[in-house]
Amino acid sequence: MNLARAVDLRPEDLAGRLYRSYVRDSTSVQADRYGPDLQRAEQRRFAGRYGLVASGREYIDLVSGKDTLRRSDFNQMLADAAAGEFDVLLVYDTSRFARNVADAWVYREKLAAAGVVVVFCADGLIAGNTDTYELEGLKTVSDAAYIRRLSRNVAKGYEQKWQLHSDPGGHPPLGFARVGERQLLEPGEGPELDLVRRAFEMYASGAWSDTTLADELGLAEARLTEILTNPLYAGRAIRHKGRLDQEERPARFAAPIDPALFDRVQSVRAGRRTAYSVGAKPNTRRSYPLVPFMHCLDCGSGYHGDANNGQRRIRHSRRPACSPSATYKADRYEEQLAARFDGLRFEEEDIELVLAAMRRMQKPAPAPDPGELAAAKADLQAQLGAGAIGIDAFARAWRRLEGPVLVQVPPPDELRLRRARRALADFGTLWRDAAVPDRLREEALHEILSALDVRGPEIVAIHTAPNENAWLLGQAAMREEASLSQQHVGMVGARGFEPPTSSSRTMRATKLRHAPTECPLRATE
Repeated sequence: MNLARAVDLRPEDLAGRLYRSYVRDSTSVQADRYGPDLQRAEQRRFAGRYGLVASGREYIDLVSGKDTLRRSDFNQMLADAAAGEFDVLLVYDTSRFARNVADAWVYREKLAAAGVVVVFCADGLIAGNTDTYELEGLKTVSDAAYIRRLSRNVAKGYEQKWQLHSDPGGHPPLGFARVGERQLLEPGEGPELDLVRRAFEMYASGAWSDTTLADELGLAEARLTEILTNPLYAGRAIRHKGRLDQEERPARFAAPIDPALFDRVQSVRAGRRTAYSVGAKPNTRRSYPLVPFMHCLDCGSGYHGDANNGQRRIRHSRRPACSPSATYKADRYEEQLAARFDGLRFEEEDIELVLAAMRRMQKPAPAPDPGELAAAKADLQAQLGAGAIGIDAFARAWRRLEGPVLVQVPPPDELRLRRARRALADFGTLWRDAAVPDRLREEALHEILSALDVRGPEIVAIHTAPNENAWLLGQAAMREEASLSQQHVGMVGARGFEPPTSSSRTMRATKLRHAPTECPLRATE
Protein backbone atom coordinates (compact mmCIF):
# COMPACT_ATOMS: atom_id res chain seq x y z
CA MET A 1 0.00 0.00 0.00
CA ASN A 2 1.28 3.44 -0.90
CA LEU A 3 0.92 5.28 2.42
CA ALA A 4 1.86 8.57 0.76
CA ARG A 5 -1.45 8.52 -1.16
CA ALA A 6 -3.56 8.01 1.97
CA VAL A 7 -5.56 11.07 3.02
CA ASP A 8 -6.01 10.53 6.76
CA LEU A 9 -2.70 9.21 8.05
CA ARG A 10 -1.86 9.50 11.72
CA PRO A 11 1.66 9.42 13.17
CA GLU A 12 0.89 6.00 14.70
CA ASP A 13 0.37 4.59 11.19
CA LEU A 14 4.06 5.17 10.43
CA ALA A 15 5.31 2.79 13.13
CA GLY A 16 7.95 0.38 11.86
CA ARG A 17 8.54 2.37 8.65
CA LEU A 18 12.05 3.28 7.48
CA TYR A 19 12.71 6.99 7.72
CA ARG A 20 15.38 9.42 6.61
CA SER A 21 15.87 13.01 7.74
CA TYR A 22 16.27 16.15 5.66
CA VAL A 23 18.06 19.06 7.34
CA ARG A 24 18.43 22.49 5.77
CA ASP A 25 19.86 25.67 7.19
CA SER A 26 20.29 28.94 5.32
CA THR A 27 23.76 30.35 4.80
CA SER A 28 22.47 33.90 5.32
CA VAL A 29 23.31 35.35 8.73
CA GLN A 30 20.03 37.27 8.64
CA ALA A 31 17.92 34.13 8.10
CA ASP A 32 15.89 32.56 10.88
CA ARG A 33 18.14 30.03 12.54
CA TYR A 34 16.52 26.69 13.04
CA GLY A 35 19.98 25.14 13.26
CA PRO A 36 20.80 21.57 12.21
CA ASP A 37 21.05 20.33 15.82
CA LEU A 38 17.57 21.65 16.66
CA GLN A 39 16.12 20.07 13.52
CA ARG A 40 17.76 16.71 14.23
CA ALA A 41 16.54 16.69 17.83
CA GLU A 42 12.92 17.28 16.77
CA GLN A 43 13.17 14.59 14.09
CA ARG A 44 14.60 12.07 16.57
CA ARG A 45 11.84 12.86 19.08
CA PHE A 46 9.16 12.26 16.47
CA ALA A 47 10.75 8.99 15.30
CA GLY A 48 11.17 7.70 18.85
CA ARG A 49 7.67 8.70 19.92
CA TYR A 50 5.96 6.90 17.03
CA GLY A 51 8.28 3.94 16.46
CA LEU A 52 9.87 4.82 13.11
CA VAL A 53 13.04 2.94 12.14
CA ALA A 54 16.18 4.85 11.10
CA SER A 55 17.68 3.82 7.76
CA GLY A 56 21.12 5.25 8.52
CA ARG A 57 21.09 8.20 6.11
CA GLU A 58 20.60 11.94 6.60
CA TYR A 59 20.39 14.57 3.87
CA ILE A 60 21.72 18.03 4.71
CA ASP A 61 22.00 21.23 2.67
CA LEU A 62 23.32 24.58 3.86
CA VAL A 63 21.69 26.80 1.24
CA SER A 64 18.68 29.04 0.90
CA GLY A 65 15.32 27.33 0.58
CA LYS A 66 14.36 29.55 -2.37
CA ASP A 67 16.23 27.48 -4.96
CA THR A 68 15.62 23.76 -4.63
CA LEU A 69 17.65 22.81 -7.70
CA ARG A 70 20.90 24.05 -6.11
CA ARG A 71 20.55 21.61 -3.22
CA SER A 72 22.67 18.57 -4.01
CA ASP A 73 21.48 16.43 -1.09
CA PHE A 74 17.87 17.33 -1.87
CA ASN A 75 18.28 15.95 -5.38
CA GLN A 76 19.96 12.81 -4.02
CA MET A 77 17.05 12.37 -1.62
CA LEU A 78 14.58 12.48 -4.54
CA ALA A 79 16.59 9.86 -6.42
CA ASP A 80 16.78 7.58 -3.37
CA ALA A 81 13.04 7.99 -2.79
CA ALA A 82 12.31 6.96 -6.37
CA ALA A 83 14.54 3.90 -5.83
CA GLY A 84 12.40 2.88 -2.84
CA GLU A 85 15.16 3.18 -0.26
CA PHE A 86 12.94 4.65 2.50
CA ASP A 87 9.28 5.19 3.39
CA VAL A 88 9.14 8.43 5.40
CA LEU A 89 10.99 11.75 5.10
CA LEU A 90 11.19 13.73 8.35
CA VAL A 91 11.58 17.50 7.95
CA TYR A 92 11.66 20.02 10.82
CA ASP A 93 8.91 22.23 9.38
CA THR A 94 7.52 23.38 6.03
CA SER A 95 10.06 26.20 5.70
CA ARG A 96 12.97 23.70 5.83
CA PHE A 97 11.55 21.81 2.83
CA ALA A 98 11.11 24.75 0.45
CA ARG A 99 10.32 28.45 0.47
CA ASN A 100 9.30 28.47 -3.15
CA VAL A 101 5.59 27.64 -3.48
CA ALA A 102 5.92 25.89 -6.84
CA ASP A 103 8.83 23.74 -5.66
CA ALA A 104 7.06 22.86 -2.42
CA TRP A 105 4.09 21.26 -4.15
CA VAL A 106 5.96 19.77 -7.12
CA TYR A 107 8.45 17.92 -4.94
CA ARG A 108 5.90 16.81 -2.37
CA GLU A 109 3.94 15.28 -5.24
CA LYS A 110 7.07 13.57 -6.57
CA LEU A 111 7.75 12.04 -3.19
CA ALA A 112 4.13 10.93 -2.86
CA ALA A 113 4.34 9.27 -6.29
CA ALA A 114 7.42 7.41 -5.06
CA GLY A 115 5.48 6.20 -1.99
CA VAL A 116 7.28 8.44 0.51
CA VAL A 117 5.36 10.18 3.30
CA VAL A 118 6.62 13.68 4.21
CA VAL A 119 6.25 14.65 7.88
CA PHE A 120 6.81 18.19 9.18
CA CYS A 121 7.71 17.33 12.77
CA ALA A 122 7.55 20.73 14.51
CA ASP A 123 4.30 21.64 12.71
CA GLY A 124 2.69 18.26 13.49
CA LEU A 125 1.68 17.93 9.82
CA ILE A 126 1.70 14.93 7.50
CA ALA A 127 1.77 16.13 3.88
CA GLY A 128 -1.42 15.48 1.94
CA ASN A 129 -3.73 14.79 4.90
CA THR A 130 -7.23 16.04 4.14
CA ASP A 131 -7.96 17.59 7.55
CA THR A 132 -4.73 19.64 7.60
CA TYR A 133 -4.40 20.33 3.87
CA GLU A 134 -5.50 23.96 4.20
CA LEU A 135 -3.06 24.59 7.05
CA GLU A 136 -0.27 22.98 5.06
CA GLY A 137 -1.05 25.27 2.12
CA LEU A 138 -1.23 28.39 4.31
CA LYS A 139 2.12 27.61 5.92
CA THR A 140 3.70 26.98 2.50
CA VAL A 141 2.52 30.35 1.19
CA SER A 142 3.53 32.02 4.46
CA ASP A 143 7.05 30.56 4.15
CA ALA A 144 7.38 31.98 0.63
CA ALA A 145 6.06 35.38 1.74
CA TYR A 146 8.48 35.44 4.68
CA ILE A 147 11.55 34.84 2.52
CA ARG A 148 10.43 37.59 0.12
CA ARG A 149 10.06 40.08 2.95
CA LEU A 150 13.32 38.91 4.47
CA SER A 151 15.18 39.44 1.20
CA ARG A 152 13.72 42.94 0.88
CA ASN A 153 14.58 43.85 4.48
CA VAL A 154 18.09 42.42 4.26
CA ALA A 155 18.70 44.45 1.10
CA LYS A 156 17.47 47.60 2.85
CA GLY A 157 19.67 46.83 5.86
CA TYR A 158 22.74 46.36 3.66
CA GLU A 159 22.01 49.65 1.88
CA GLN A 160 21.69 51.48 5.22
CA LYS A 161 24.97 50.02 6.48
CA TRP A 162 26.70 51.07 3.30
CA GLN A 163 25.39 54.63 3.36
CA LEU A 164 26.11 55.23 7.04
CA HIS A 165 29.19 53.10 7.73
CA SER A 166 30.67 52.09 4.34
CA ASP A 167 30.06 48.45 5.33
CA PRO A 168 29.50 46.18 2.27
CA GLY A 169 27.57 43.54 4.24
CA GLY A 170 27.95 39.79 3.90
CA HIS A 171 30.09 37.31 5.82
CA PRO A 172 33.29 38.62 7.41
CA PRO A 173 36.47 37.47 5.61
CA LEU A 174 39.21 35.61 7.47
CA GLY A 175 40.65 37.81 10.22
CA PHE A 176 37.52 40.00 10.43
CA ALA A 177 34.50 39.86 12.72
CA ARG A 178 31.21 41.68 13.09
CA VAL A 179 31.16 43.62 16.33
CA GLY A 180 28.89 45.94 18.29
CA GLU A 181 25.17 46.44 18.24
CA ARG A 182 25.18 47.23 14.51
CA GLN A 183 27.35 44.18 13.67
CA LEU A 184 29.89 46.17 11.64
CA LEU A 185 33.02 44.67 10.09
CA GLU A 186 36.23 45.12 12.06
CA PRO A 187 39.66 43.48 11.64
CA GLY A 188 40.60 41.52 14.75
CA GLU A 189 44.22 41.04 15.77
CA GLY A 190 44.95 37.36 16.28
CA PRO A 191 46.16 34.16 14.57
CA GLU A 192 43.68 34.43 11.69
CA LEU A 193 44.89 37.87 10.65
CA ASP A 194 48.50 36.74 11.13
CA LEU A 195 47.79 33.92 8.66
CA VAL A 196 46.37 36.43 6.15
CA ARG A 197 49.47 38.65 6.44
CA ARG A 198 51.71 35.64 5.94
CA ALA A 199 49.74 34.67 2.81
CA PHE A 200 50.20 38.12 1.26
CA GLU A 201 53.91 38.29 2.08
CA MET A 202 54.66 34.80 0.72
CA TYR A 203 52.64 35.27 -2.46
CA ALA A 204 54.22 38.67 -3.19
CA SER A 205 57.65 36.96 -3.29
CA GLY A 206 56.61 35.26 -6.55
CA ALA A 207 57.87 31.87 -5.34
CA TRP A 208 54.45 30.43 -4.54
CA SER A 209 51.47 29.51 -6.70
CA ASP A 210 47.87 29.41 -5.46
CA THR A 211 48.08 25.63 -5.19
CA THR A 212 51.39 25.36 -3.33
CA LEU A 213 50.63 28.26 -1.01
CA ALA A 214 47.17 26.88 -0.15
CA ASP A 215 48.77 23.55 0.77
CA GLU A 216 51.46 25.27 2.83
CA LEU A 217 48.93 27.33 4.82
CA GLY A 218 46.32 24.60 5.16
CA LEU A 219 43.65 26.54 3.23
CA ALA A 220 41.36 25.51 0.41
CA GLU A 221 42.62 27.03 -2.82
CA ALA A 222 39.34 28.86 -3.44
CA ARG A 223 39.57 30.35 0.09
CA LEU A 224 43.12 31.56 -0.54
CA THR A 225 42.06 33.19 -3.81
CA GLU A 226 39.24 35.04 -2.02
CA ILE A 227 41.72 36.35 0.57
CA LEU A 228 44.35 37.51 -1.92
CA THR A 229 41.84 39.41 -4.07
CA ASN A 230 39.68 40.99 -1.33
CA PRO A 231 40.31 44.79 -1.23
CA LEU A 232 38.94 44.98 2.34
CA TYR A 233 42.39 43.89 3.53
CA ALA A 234 43.81 47.01 1.84
CA GLY A 235 41.21 49.27 3.47
CA ARG A 236 38.86 49.55 0.48
CA ALA A 237 35.18 48.60 0.70
CA ILE A 238 33.38 47.64 -2.50
CA ARG A 239 29.63 47.17 -2.86
CA HIS A 240 28.00 45.26 -5.74
CA LYS A 241 31.37 44.20 -7.14
CA GLY A 242 31.28 43.50 -10.87
CA ARG A 243 27.84 45.05 -11.40
CA LEU A 244 26.96 48.23 -13.23
CA ASP A 245 26.20 49.97 -9.92
CA GLN A 246 29.53 48.96 -8.33
CA GLU A 247 30.73 51.53 -5.78
CA GLU A 248 34.02 51.76 -3.88
CA ARG A 249 34.82 53.74 -0.72
CA PRO A 250 37.59 53.89 1.88
CA ALA A 251 36.77 51.48 4.71
CA ARG A 252 35.97 52.87 8.17
CA PHE A 253 38.91 50.96 9.70
CA ALA A 254 42.65 51.06 9.16
CA ALA A 255 43.90 48.68 6.49
CA PRO A 256 45.19 45.47 8.15
CA ILE A 257 47.41 44.80 5.09
CA ASP A 258 49.79 47.40 3.64
CA PRO A 259 48.03 48.66 0.46
CA ALA A 260 51.38 48.56 -1.36
CA LEU A 261 51.73 44.86 -0.49
CA PHE A 262 48.16 44.21 -1.69
CA ASP A 263 48.95 45.91 -5.02
CA ARG A 264 52.14 43.83 -5.45
CA VAL A 265 50.12 40.65 -5.02
CA GLN A 266 47.62 41.81 -7.66
CA SER A 267 50.51 42.55 -10.03
CA VAL A 268 51.92 39.04 -9.55
CA ARG A 269 48.52 37.52 -10.24
CA ALA A 270 47.99 39.69 -13.33
CA GLY A 271 51.43 38.79 -14.65
CA ARG A 272 50.73 35.10 -14.34
CA ARG A 273 47.44 35.42 -16.18
CA THR A 274 49.20 37.28 -19.00
CA ALA A 275 52.02 34.74 -19.23
CA TYR A 276 49.59 31.94 -19.99
CA SER A 277 47.42 33.87 -22.42
CA VAL A 278 50.03 35.04 -24.98
CA GLY A 279 48.96 33.89 -28.43
CA ALA A 280 45.93 32.10 -27.04
CA LYS A 281 42.34 32.73 -27.93
CA PRO A 282 40.36 34.88 -25.50
CA ASN A 283 39.11 32.70 -22.66
CA THR A 284 35.33 32.30 -22.54
CA ARG A 285 34.19 32.56 -18.96
CA ARG A 286 31.65 29.86 -18.22
CA SER A 287 30.33 28.15 -15.16
CA TYR A 288 31.21 24.62 -14.10
CA PRO A 289 27.85 22.87 -14.54
CA LEU A 290 29.17 19.34 -13.94
CA VAL A 291 30.80 20.08 -10.58
CA PRO A 292 27.68 19.65 -8.37
CA PHE A 293 27.19 16.12 -9.75
CA MET A 294 30.79 14.89 -9.63
CA HIS A 295 32.32 12.75 -6.91
CA CYS A 296 35.53 10.73 -6.85
CA LEU A 297 34.86 7.00 -7.00
CA ASP A 298 38.05 6.17 -5.10
CA CYS A 299 37.86 8.50 -2.09
CA GLY A 300 34.41 10.12 -2.26
CA SER A 301 35.79 13.65 -2.66
CA GLY A 302 33.79 16.38 -4.36
CA TYR A 303 35.15 18.77 -6.99
CA HIS A 304 35.23 22.51 -7.57
CA GLY A 305 35.94 24.86 -10.45
CA ASP A 306 39.44 26.33 -10.78
CA ALA A 307 39.99 29.28 -13.12
CA ASN A 308 43.65 29.92 -12.25
CA ASN A 309 45.80 31.27 -15.11
CA GLY A 310 42.69 31.95 -17.17
CA GLN A 311 42.00 28.26 -17.77
CA ARG A 312 38.83 26.36 -16.93
CA ARG A 313 39.84 23.34 -14.87
CA ILE A 314 38.07 21.10 -12.38
CA ARG A 315 39.93 20.36 -9.16
CA HIS A 316 39.71 17.40 -6.79
CA SER A 317 38.68 19.03 -3.48
CA ARG A 318 40.25 16.57 -1.02
CA ARG A 319 43.99 16.87 -0.44
CA PRO A 320 46.11 15.12 -1.42
CA ALA A 321 44.32 14.06 -4.59
CA CYS A 322 44.13 10.30 -5.14
CA SER A 323 44.63 10.64 -8.93
CA PRO A 324 47.88 11.44 -10.78
CA SER A 325 46.85 15.10 -11.08
CA ALA A 326 44.69 17.27 -8.82
CA THR A 327 43.10 19.11 -11.78
CA TYR A 328 41.97 18.35 -15.31
CA LYS A 329 40.49 20.55 -18.01
CA ALA A 330 36.76 21.12 -17.60
CA ASP A 331 36.30 20.66 -21.35
CA ARG A 332 37.65 17.11 -21.06
CA TYR A 333 34.88 16.03 -18.72
CA GLU A 334 32.21 17.98 -20.60
CA GLU A 335 33.15 16.43 -23.94
CA GLN A 336 32.99 12.93 -22.43
CA LEU A 337 29.43 13.61 -21.28
CA ALA A 338 28.37 15.02 -24.66
CA ALA A 339 29.99 12.11 -26.52
CA ARG A 340 28.11 9.63 -24.33
CA PHE A 341 24.81 11.00 -25.66
CA ASP A 342 25.89 11.40 -29.29
CA GLY A 343 23.97 9.24 -31.69
CA LEU A 344 20.90 8.82 -29.46
CA ARG A 345 17.88 8.66 -31.74
CA PHE A 346 14.40 7.44 -30.88
CA GLU A 347 11.85 6.27 -33.43
CA GLU A 348 8.08 6.05 -32.92
CA GLU A 349 8.51 2.36 -32.18
CA ASP A 350 10.79 3.27 -29.25
CA ILE A 351 8.17 5.63 -27.84
CA GLU A 352 5.46 2.95 -28.06
CA LEU A 353 7.68 0.37 -26.37
CA VAL A 354 8.56 2.74 -23.53
CA LEU A 355 4.91 3.78 -23.03
CA ALA A 356 3.86 0.12 -22.90
CA ALA A 357 6.54 -0.66 -20.32
CA MET A 358 5.64 2.39 -18.22
CA ARG A 359 1.96 1.38 -18.22
CA ARG A 360 2.84 -2.09 -16.98
CA MET A 361 4.98 -0.63 -14.20
CA GLN A 362 2.22 1.84 -13.24
CA LYS A 363 -0.34 -0.85 -12.38
CA PRO A 364 -1.50 -0.91 -8.73
CA ALA A 365 -0.06 -3.60 -6.52
CA PRO A 366 -1.94 -6.93 -6.72
CA ALA A 367 -4.22 -8.06 -3.91
CA PRO A 368 -2.36 -9.72 -1.02
CA ASP A 369 -1.95 -13.49 -1.03
CA PRO A 370 -4.70 -15.09 1.15
CA GLY A 371 -2.17 -17.31 2.89
CA GLU A 372 0.13 -14.42 3.71
CA LEU A 373 -2.86 -12.36 4.90
CA ALA A 374 -3.98 -15.13 7.25
CA ALA A 375 -0.43 -15.51 8.60
CA ALA A 376 -0.18 -11.76 9.20
CA LYS A 377 -3.47 -11.75 11.11
CA ALA A 378 -2.35 -14.71 13.23
CA ASP A 379 0.91 -12.91 14.02
CA LEU A 380 -1.02 -9.79 15.09
CA GLN A 381 -3.24 -11.84 17.39
CA ALA A 382 -0.17 -13.51 18.90
CA GLN A 383 1.45 -10.10 19.57
CA LEU A 384 -1.74 -8.85 21.22
CA GLY A 385 -2.00 -11.98 23.37
CA ALA A 386 1.63 -11.62 24.46
CA GLY A 387 1.15 -7.96 25.35
CA ALA A 388 3.68 -6.82 22.70
CA ILE A 389 1.16 -4.36 21.25
CA GLY A 390 -1.86 -2.56 22.65
CA ILE A 391 -5.47 -2.91 21.53
CA ASP A 392 -5.37 0.41 19.60
CA ALA A 393 -2.30 -0.57 17.60
CA PHE A 394 -3.83 -4.01 17.00
CA ALA A 395 -7.07 -2.47 15.70
CA ARG A 396 -5.28 -0.12 13.31
CA ALA A 397 -3.06 -2.89 11.93
CA TRP A 398 -6.06 -5.21 11.56
CA ARG A 399 -7.98 -2.54 9.61
CA ARG A 400 -5.05 -2.12 7.27
CA LEU A 401 -5.00 -5.86 6.60
CA GLU A 402 -8.78 -6.01 6.12
CA GLY A 403 -9.05 -3.13 3.68
CA PRO A 404 -5.88 -2.27 1.76
CA VAL A 405 -6.14 1.01 -0.11
CA LEU A 406 -5.93 0.63 -3.88
CA VAL A 407 -4.05 3.60 -5.26
CA GLN A 408 -5.08 5.15 -8.56
CA VAL A 409 -1.78 5.82 -10.31
CA PRO A 410 -1.86 8.44 -13.09
CA PRO A 411 -1.03 7.15 -16.57
CA PRO A 412 2.35 7.95 -18.20
CA ASP A 413 2.62 11.44 -19.66
CA GLU A 414 3.25 10.90 -23.37
CA LEU A 415 3.86 14.60 -24.02
CA ARG A 416 6.65 14.73 -21.40
CA LEU A 417 8.14 11.56 -22.87
CA ARG A 418 8.27 13.09 -26.34
CA ARG A 419 9.85 16.26 -24.98
CA ALA A 420 12.45 14.14 -23.21
CA ARG A 421 13.18 12.30 -26.46
CA ARG A 422 13.87 15.57 -28.25
CA ALA A 423 16.06 16.88 -25.41
CA LEU A 424 18.19 13.71 -25.27
CA ALA A 425 18.65 13.61 -29.04
CA ASP A 426 19.79 17.25 -29.12
CA PHE A 427 21.86 17.15 -25.93
CA GLY A 428 25.33 16.71 -27.47
CA THR A 429 24.82 19.43 -30.09
CA LEU A 430 23.39 21.99 -27.67
CA TRP A 431 25.99 21.21 -25.00
CA ARG A 432 28.82 22.08 -27.40
CA ASP A 433 27.13 25.26 -28.71
CA ALA A 434 28.89 28.26 -27.10
CA ALA A 435 25.80 30.41 -27.75
CA VAL A 436 23.67 28.32 -25.37
CA PRO A 437 23.48 30.08 -21.95
CA ASP A 438 25.07 28.23 -19.05
CA ARG A 439 21.76 28.38 -17.19
CA LEU A 440 20.13 26.17 -19.85
CA ARG A 441 23.01 23.69 -19.62
CA GLU A 442 22.53 23.43 -15.87
CA GLU A 443 18.77 22.96 -16.20
CA ALA A 444 19.30 20.19 -18.76
CA LEU A 445 21.73 18.41 -16.43
CA HIS A 446 19.29 18.46 -13.53
CA GLU A 447 16.67 16.84 -15.75
CA ILE A 448 19.02 14.08 -16.97
CA LEU A 449 21.56 13.38 -14.19
CA SER A 450 21.61 12.65 -10.50
CA ALA A 451 25.38 11.99 -10.12
CA LEU A 452 28.64 11.38 -11.99
CA ASP A 453 31.25 8.87 -10.80
CA VAL A 454 34.74 10.13 -11.66
CA ARG A 455 38.15 8.48 -11.53
CA GLY A 456 41.01 10.84 -12.37
CA PRO A 457 40.38 12.39 -15.79
CA GLU A 458 37.54 10.02 -16.72
CA ILE A 459 33.81 9.90 -16.07
CA VAL A 460 33.22 6.22 -15.40
CA ALA A 461 29.50 6.15 -14.59
CA ILE A 462 26.52 8.39 -15.22
CA HIS A 463 23.61 8.12 -12.75
CA THR A 464 20.36 9.11 -14.40
CA ALA A 465 17.56 11.12 -12.79
CA PRO A 466 14.45 9.00 -12.06
CA ASN A 467 12.15 10.37 -14.75
CA GLU A 468 11.17 9.93 -18.41
CA ASN A 469 14.81 10.30 -19.48
CA ALA A 470 15.73 7.14 -17.55
CA TRP A 471 13.10 5.15 -19.44
CA LEU A 472 14.33 6.40 -22.83
CA LEU A 473 17.97 5.73 -21.96
CA GLY A 474 16.97 2.23 -20.90
CA GLN A 475 15.28 1.66 -24.25
CA ALA A 476 18.36 2.91 -26.10
CA ALA A 477 20.54 0.58 -24.06
CA MET A 478 18.32 -2.42 -24.77
CA ARG A 479 18.23 -1.62 -28.47
CA GLU A 480 21.98 -1.15 -28.79
CA GLU A 481 23.12 -3.39 -25.94
CA ALA A 482 26.19 -4.75 -27.71
CA SER A 483 27.68 -1.38 -28.61
CA LEU A 484 26.77 0.29 -25.33
CA SER A 485 28.30 -2.48 -23.25
CA GLN A 486 31.66 -1.79 -24.88
CA GLN A 487 31.73 1.81 -23.70
CA HIS A 488 33.69 2.53 -20.54
CA VAL A 489 31.10 5.03 -19.23
CA GLY A 490 28.34 3.09 -17.49
CA MET A 491 24.74 4.34 -17.40
CA VAL A 492 23.35 3.68 -13.90
CA GLY A 493 19.66 3.90 -13.14
CA ALA A 494 18.39 3.78 -16.73
CA ARG A 495 15.19 1.73 -16.59
CA GLY A 496 15.79 -1.75 -17.95
CA PHE A 497 19.56 -1.35 -18.06
CA GLU A 498 22.48 -1.91 -15.70
CA PRO A 499 26.17 -1.59 -16.66
CA PRO A 500 27.86 -4.87 -17.69
CA THR A 501 28.96 -7.09 -14.81
CA SER A 502 32.47 -6.29 -13.66
CA SER A 503 34.68 -6.84 -10.65
CA SER A 504 35.93 -3.26 -10.80
CA ARG A 505 35.33 -0.78 -7.98
CA THR A 506 32.96 1.08 -10.29
CA MET A 507 30.56 -1.82 -10.46
CA ARG A 508 30.86 -2.60 -6.75
CA ALA A 509 30.07 1.03 -5.91
CA THR A 510 27.08 0.88 -8.24
CA LYS A 511 25.69 -2.16 -6.43
CA LEU A 512 26.06 -0.45 -3.09
CA ARG A 513 24.37 2.78 -4.15
CA HIS A 514 21.52 1.34 -6.25
CA ALA A 515 19.12 -1.49 -5.67
CA PRO A 516 18.84 -3.90 -8.64
CA THR A 517 16.58 -2.42 -11.28
CA GLU A 518 13.87 -4.34 -13.05
CA CYS A 519 14.04 -4.86 -16.76
CA PRO A 520 10.55 -3.85 -17.95
CA LEU A 521 11.63 -3.22 -21.53
CA ARG A 522 13.07 -6.69 -22.09
CA ALA A 523 9.60 -8.20 -21.85
CA THR A 524 8.53 -6.23 -24.93
CA GLU A 525 11.10 -7.78 -27.23
